[in-house]
Amino acid sequence: MNKRGYILAVSLMFLWLAVSAQTYERVFRNNLWNRSENINGVRQDTVSRSYAEAYGKYSGGDFRDTWQASEGWSAGAVTASIQHMEHMTLAGSFSFDQTEGYDMCGSMFIHPGFYPVDLLEFTPGRKTMQTYSFDGGVSYDLSPFWRIGAKMDFESANMAKRKDLRHTNWRLDMTVAPGFMYHNGDFAIGANYLLRKTSETVEAEQIGTAESSYYAFLDKGLMYGTYSVWSGSGLHLSEAGVKGFPVKDLSNGGALQMQYKGIFAEFEYLHTQGTIGEKEYIWFRFPGNEAGLTLGYSHKGHQARIALKRKDLKLDESILEKVSENGVTTVYNHGSNRILAEETLTLAPEYEYVSRLVEVHAGASLDWKNSVSSQMYPYACYQSLMTWKAGADVLMHLEEFDLGLNAGAGSGNVSEDLEMVNEVSGVQTKPFRLQEWYDRQMEYQTASRVDAGLSLRYNFRKGIYLQAEGSWTHGFGLKHIAGADRFGAAFRIGYNF
Repeated sequence: MNKRGYILAVSLMFLWLAVSAQTYERVFRNNLWNRSENINGVRQDTVSRSYAEAYGKYSGGDFRDTWQASEGWSAGAVTASIQHMEHMTLAGSFSFDQTEGYDMCGSMFIHPGFYPVDLLEFTPGRKTMQTYSFDGGVSYDLSPFWRIGAKMDFESANMAKRKDLRHTNWRLDMTVAPGFMYHNGDFAIGANYLLRKTSETVEAEQIGTAESSYYAFLDKGLMYGTYSVWSGSGLHLSEAGVKGFPVKDLSNGGALQMQYKGIFAEFEYLHTQGTIGEKEYIWFRFPGNEAGLTLGYSHKGHQARIALKRKDLKLDESILEKVSENGVTTVYNHGSNRILAEETLTLAPEYEYVSRLVEVHAGASLDWKNSVSSQMYPYACYQSLMTWKAGADVLMHLEEFDLGLNAGAGSGNVSEDLEMVNEVSGVQTKPFRLQEWYDRQMEYQTASRVDAGLSLRYNFRKGIYLQAEGSWTHGFGLKHIAGADRFGAAFRIGYNF
């Protein structure tokens, strides 16, 4: 081999070593387009990587939200891949998770807070949840300058509580995003359509006998709502002609992206129409809008991002009347009342530095939320909620070992005012609030806290790794929450290829 051939061979060997050392996570984060809604941006990079992982997790402690478990276990597996070909790229992932939580009550939903209403029950018991997730996308080069593609994200989850008042949940979440891209040298521009649909059904039942009836609470916003026997008509858990408590929404929108060298920008908009109930029994409607702007910059291992998102949501309660004649029940809709309005603003800056020996990430999130609850005239409750969190983590590559350290903090504050918009209405009874649960929930969201974590990974040859993790969170100045600490641990075994 001549000198030139030798130099080329050595260069290719070092290039292969550098590429192969990159994990799937690092390759994914390196491309700013991979966090966008446009799958075509995946071809702005050329590195193909995959990984598969199995894990087990534990969490426990009394510093927790009203719906969280006193302790819980989860186990699962995940695999993901980005594969580049000459004119096409395939990207996707699949995961499965099984979670067992103990002494759980409060919210009956799989993702509490996702919808504008909530259902609460008050008997601690064990809950089991299974979650299946899949996402896949393809991007194809139509020409040297144009690309088309589409991706789909799908998640299915089911949950069951094993003690009265027991309930069973089924949830679906699906997003479809077709799009295109034009690219020429250092410049690229893209656009895509967004269609998202979610649904969840809660079915409650009582199997055993008890000395007293089981109660539940329908939260219609800011913990104001209806408290009664779970089978009462005001909670809609046991309505003739309706299966369970069904919630669904449909969102339509789009996104625009632009890149010039290391600068990236994306604007996204979604309009949502949601309903609670089915057929002629539509108890609530919740329209909403969401808009977001993301800016990013990447240069020689440094990457900075900032995201700004605004969301507004309304909740309208229908005025329904049931009329029965000759054994036939007809439901009449006499209009609706707006009982909740929310506006949320989120600002999230991030910074990241990646080198061969160390990876550093720092980020923060600031949330402002203004809400008005007015489900009983003439009372209106105005709430202003601000929360923030910030943290940083460092990952050091020490030959076969990866040592990770992270630390963070957070806090917040809430203010509210219950007003009478009409002093001469004659109404004296205030709307019912589940005050004890509201106090615990607000304290958890706004309490000052610190958290820390440690991880250690051993990398075997050929991409196999073992990893152990531990985490701790401590809250300060607590009055309503039983304990100040929360602990977590995890063990992972995986393969990067």
